[in-house]
Amino acid sequence: MPTREDWLFGLKLLAAVALTVWVALRFDLPRPYWALATVMAVAQPLTGATRSKAAYRLYGTAIGAAAGLVMVPNLVQAPELLTLAMATWVGVCLYLSVLDRTPRSYVLMLAGFTAPFDGFPNVSDPTSMFDIAVARVEEIGLGILCTSLILSILLP
Repeated sequence: MPTREDWLFGLKLLAAVALTVWVALRFDLPRPYWALATVMAVAQPLTGATRSKAAYRLYGTAIGAAAGLVMVPNLVQAPELLTLAMATWVGVCLYLSVLDRTPRSYVLMLAGFTAPFDGFPNVSDPTSMFDIAVARVEEIGLGILCTSLILSILLP
């Protein structure tokens, strides 16, 4: 049976999800599900753990978006090189994240995954890469902000 703390965490998570979705739809963000998924990914029962994971997620997303922004427009005319560059990026980031046994490894893991998540869908229209990268960082930041706010204010 869920304890009182489990119910409280579930209600706070529901409030964070509702706030995130409302803000994302209110500002007409292109992919509000990124913000929603971020809320679910960073929420922890302890507020300090949430803030730490949230910060690392934001850093990793920004680094990965920047890497995708560098690779896709420059290598879009050579798909083999783009695929090789993305694969190398993912491999190096994941290798380094496995070597680092601290929570900081989350930054490297997300940097590795974000570049191909943002880059490969934009190969057909590389001119939209900047907009997609900025939107992803904005929406991840929104999810982090709403989660940290709700979990810090409501009975931390």
